[in-house]
Amino acid sequence: MTLADVKPDLYRENAFRITGLPVRATARDVRRHTDRLLLMERLGKTGTTRGMLPPERPFDEDATQRAVQRLRDPVARLADELFWLWPMDGDDAATAALLRGEPDDALHVWERTEPGPAGAVATHNIAVFSLVKALESDGLDDTCLRLWQRAYGCWAEVIADDTFWDLMRARAEEIDDPRLTARTVRRMRDDLPAALLSISAQLAARAVREGRLRDARRHVGVMSGSGQASLLVDDALRAALEPETSRMKALCESAYQQLKPDPGRGDELAERLLDDAKPLLRVLTEVLPGDHGAVRDAGDDLAHAALACVVAFVNATKENRRALELLDHALALACTDPVRDRVQENIDIIGDNLSLSACFFCGRDQDPAAVLVRNMYGDVNHLQWRTTWRTATIQVPRCARCKGRAARRQIVITALVLLVFATVIAFVAGIAVEFGLILIGLDVLLLTQVVAFAPGRALEEFPPVRDLLLKRWKFGERPRGT
Repeated sequence: MTLADVKPDLYRENAFRITGLPVRATARDVRRHTDRLLLMERLGKTGTTRGMLPPERPFDEDATQRAVQRLRDPVARLADELFWLWPMDGDDAATAALLRGEPDDALHVWERTEPGPAGAVATHNIAVFSLVKALESDGLDDTCLRLWQRAYGCWAEVIADDTFWDLMRARAEEIDDPRLTARTVRRMRDDLPAALLSISAQLAARAVREGRLRDARRHVGVMSGSGQASLLVDDALRAALEPETSRMKALCESAYQQLKPDPGRGDELAERLLDDAKPLLRVLTEVLPGDHGAVRDAGDDLAHAALACVVAFVNATKENRRALELLDHALALACTDPVRDRVQENIDIIGDNLSLSACFFCGRDQDPAAVLVRNMYGDVNHLQWRTTWRTATIQVPRCARCKGRAARRQIVITALVLLVFATVIAFVAGIAVEFGLILIGLDVLLLTQVVAFAPGRALEEFPPVRDLLLKRWKFGERPRGT
């Protein structure tokens, strides 16, 4: 295992924890341990050895075999040594306490160690101890949060302590393998901050995927307060969220590819893209701040792909209303001004198209056979011998329902005019009061029907009509008297 391979299950893979061997175990010790495992396997017994900080769940034989293989790889072994407990010189009371199953006593020994080489080892062991306990805690309550904070604090001391890394170089020389050099140790020191942050970033992403938002925010908070460079924190979070970002890119590419042979399915493709990407984008936005580059890139990519699908769809089907619904969702995802402006521009265009294709009075889909045609004239000039004017024919989109209501309203208006005329004549002729009241009642009834059949919007509000009325144009084919 190298530091680039570090994952939250770090201590389910650490060779020394699995085998129970100390970090100073020689090649001969490893061979003896391997022989012992083989013998126990023949006897049908488990080869797991109880050592320091044993896990609640025992390791299986495959894990043990992998651990033995890593012990034979000098680079992987040194990485495992870095993340495991080191012995103290002289009377090692801490190791004895750990083997007795009393980790708190070991912790007290390390905490009381004086500065120097022994102090460097003690700080390292506290860092390891805190990290093991933090990783194996359930959830991220206040106690676990303090473990994480202490782990990061101690690891920061380890990273900055030249004395500890002198011990690491000495240990590399002791292993005596040409693959281990001072450069190997230096690279481990350089990579250790990113490795630790990677663990927290992976845990934060996992917490969001599992719906544990509080834990996710706490992990990110621990990273931010770790004292490490913000660029390292950012890189760790980006890497942990790579599954989501890669999946969203794949969804966009799939939408583009499926759109080519069948543009009429653009609405279906856009809707599926937005639905499938929603939980992925949620992981990003819960882990990263809203203005983070990864969030902006993902939102813009999704908005751009959805826009392409919707534009192809509306060009193929002219279904403007459906297109507007989808573009509203795409606009909410767009993060940068250029992408937002492009989506909004298409919303405006499709909105204008919709206003010209939908029934102006009720908003339903128009019926070409029900279009309302009105003539208007204007720019009248009275010359010496003749009068000139300009004309325009306005076509107002309308549905069959509104056309029928308008026709019925006109019939009712005609009937009302005739009935009012008859009522007036009847009263002039001295009609009986009772019969007169009946006529008045019918007048009122017809008047209510005129109101009931009134259109949802006045014709004068239709934009082309409104614009001409503002220029003092009038309804009709020509001025009166011409």
